[in-house]
Amino acid sequence: MPLPEPIFDPRRYRDIVNEAMRRIPVHNPEWTNFNDSDPGVTVLQAFAFMTESLLYRANRIPERNRQKYLRLLGIEMRAPQSARGIVAFSNPNGALRTRTLQPGQILRAGPTPFQTENGLDVFPVEMGLFYKSRLTGQRRADAVSLYEQLYASFALSGSTLDYYETKVLEPPEAGSILPNVDVRQTVDGLWLALFARKNDDVEQVRQEIANKTLTIGILPALDSEGCMVPPDGERRQDSTTSLLFESPQVQAAGLAPQAAYTRLAASTTDNPLIEPSIIQVRLGSADSLRYWQSLDPLEAGTGAFPPSLEDDKRIGKLITWVRIRLPQETSAGGQVDFRVSWIGINAARVIQRARVSGEGLPRGTGEPDQTAVLANTPVIAESLQLTVNGEQWFRIDDLNAAGPEVDARSPRLAVDATGPSIRCQGGRAANSSSLAAGRTAPPMLVYTVDRESGEIRFGDGLHGTRPPLGATILASYEYGGGREGVVGIGAINKGTLPAEIKVTNAIPTYGGDSGETISEAEKRIPGFIRHRERLVSDSDFRELTLSTPGVDLGRAEVLSLFHPNQPLQSSPGVVTVMVVPAFDPLQPDAPQPDRLLLQTICEYLAPRRLITTELYVRGPNYIDVWVSLAIEVIPGRDDAPVREGVQNEVKTFLSALRGGFGGEGWPLNRPVDIGEISAAAARAPGVARIAQALLGTQAGVRALPLPISGLDLPRLVGIAVVSGTTAVPIEELTGTLSETQAPNANTTAVPVIPETC
Repeated sequence: MPLPEPIFDPRRYRDIVNEAMRRIPVHNPEWTNFNDSDPGVTVLQAFAFMTESLLYRANRIPERNRQKYLRLLGIEMRAPQSARGIVAFSNPNGALRTRTLQPGQILRAGPTPFQTENGLDVFPVEMGLFYKSRLTGQRRADAVSLYEQLYASFALSGSTLDYYETKVLEPPEAGSILPNVDVRQTVDGLWLALFARKNDDVEQVRQEIANKTLTIGILPALDSEGCMVPPDGERRQDSTTSLLFESPQVQAAGLAPQAAYTRLAASTTDNPLIEPSIIQVRLGSADSLRYWQSLDPLEAGTGAFPPSLEDDKRIGKLITWVRIRLPQETSAGGQVDFRVSWIGINAARVIQRARVSGEGLPRGTGEPDQTAVLANTPVIAESLQLTVNGEQWFRIDDLNAAGPEVDARSPRLAVDATGPSIRCQGGRAANSSSLAAGRTAPPMLVYTVDRESGEIRFGDGLHGTRPPLGATILASYEYGGGREGVVGIGAINKGTLPAEIKVTNAIPTYGGDSGETISEAEKRIPGFIRHRERLVSDSDFRELTLSTPGVDLGRAEVLSLFHPNQPLQSSPGVVTVMVVPAFDPLQPDAPQPDRLLLQTICEYLAPRRLITTELYVRGPNYIDVWVSLAIEVIPGRDDAPVREGVQNEVKTFLSALRGGFGGEGWPLNRPVDIGEISAAAARAPGVARIAQALLGTQAGVRALPLPISGLDLPRLVGIAVVSGTTAVPIEELTGTLSETQAPNANTTAVPVIPETC
């Protein structure tokens, strides 16, 4: 439905008169006669009557006029943002052939439409993703004692045996936390195994997929330290290093097997280290899609060979391996952070958008102000193409700027008139801001469209042409956008696909956002007039950060002259923006932005900053704290509700979004003092007094306030509230942390039998 028109000023005649009468003693104390017979009161009443008339007209300003005012100020209403994601196709039971899908496939998550953005070959294969996980601690010690003699020959060259266990990177499940595997901590990267289906012959599958393109989707772990925009105006990625994709190079029969690999040609427009990516990998011939099958049982899985598999049935269906790793020079130096949550094959990028071609609208009536409603919303206005009796009409912002359907001017006069929105040349309109760029159309063949309701409105004859009686009206357009496009794992499972092809989204979609209403855009007018979409002052950074489309922020803080990597010194030209999302399902009490949110903010702020500004966007650095309180309860009150109220007060007081005494989030650079926490806890109903209060960190109890500086914010990890005079010791709340063994440099990987099969 079209947006309702708000009331700018609800005051009526009597409200205005009373307000004016109350101001009389302030401005003119000598005026004491307030009767209706007083001439001054009569003047006030006359002005109140005129003011009420003005307010009445102002409250009925049409919506299109308000939109026009926004455009005159240069403020564009933000359109709905379409959600994006990655889906994976499969052919579990169909014929043994590779199906090619073109871009633009329509998929659905319930009623919400999605559209693929890239074409791909759907391979009739299954996949598994494995990695070699180093053993540490007691498990490594047990493996050394058990396998030292068995693999003694591998240690003769001076190499240290690096014991590992083959693990599977399972796809994410709905409602669970996304996996997070640090590729740098694996022995030699990730191993993508291609398997033949249950009833397929492995050699036939090799022939079918040979020399074709394997489309791989990658979702890196979304937690991130932040993003950075350098002062030269050019966006710098976190790393320019690309991933390497390699296939086994199997030696000819009779030669000793060696772990050699051939690099596969891979292409992508994304950076798989920091953003969801689609990578196209070109496979080799059928002879190259093999692996080492004649290895000695003790040699399988050792060194640089693929990880050992314990399932004989899967080994029998194995086609080949694809190793995914970082370049040797970067993985050894540890300069690249690459953690992955999901990798899948037959992947395609999707966007919450669908195309409608030739939708029939009600026929023309020949009457003024004819309207029609599109079947699908919200409409992407720029994509709308409308024809009346086969002739294309054009979208315009305001029908009052359109010309009449019958030109009343004398044909003897030269045609050279300039209107407020449409410039006529030879009786035709030339490219106004409201018409499609680069096209010329008659100034009367126009219409307007409401993107939210899908309502199309035509002219009345004086301003824009009326569709003729019985005219055929067709519309082709795209629609999509809004928060309904943000769906969970497995929601996208239907589409206009061949019968044997299945689809699902292995990762949640992201980036969908509702469009801006006129009222919301009008609220931005004061800030826009002040900063004109330019980042100069701290308030400019804060306002524009909070208004970033497609993200939902609960807090934004600006630290001028602050470099996150050099917090103890002043850094001229550097601005750091700390953002806290409004909601985080994993840690709702201490929200942390993910990589996608930070990149979205960076890309929005980068073109609006001064070119000499070095901009950093970061999440908060949470400092873990523990609080233990002993309270005395007012006689007659139940202990349990009072203790729960104290816990809630302390959680709220230390919250990143609602903390502090002001309720706007814990202030930056403010120490955490146990005295202030006690004062906040004492506000809970039923508390007589705080008998004892303890504040602790991982290092133990703190007698002094905990310093908070830079991007630091407190995070309440544990709290204990008891009735009595003695609080629970902090040591009982903190516990201990396990230690891990650092990886060795010169090692030979050795597989061990997993604990569970």
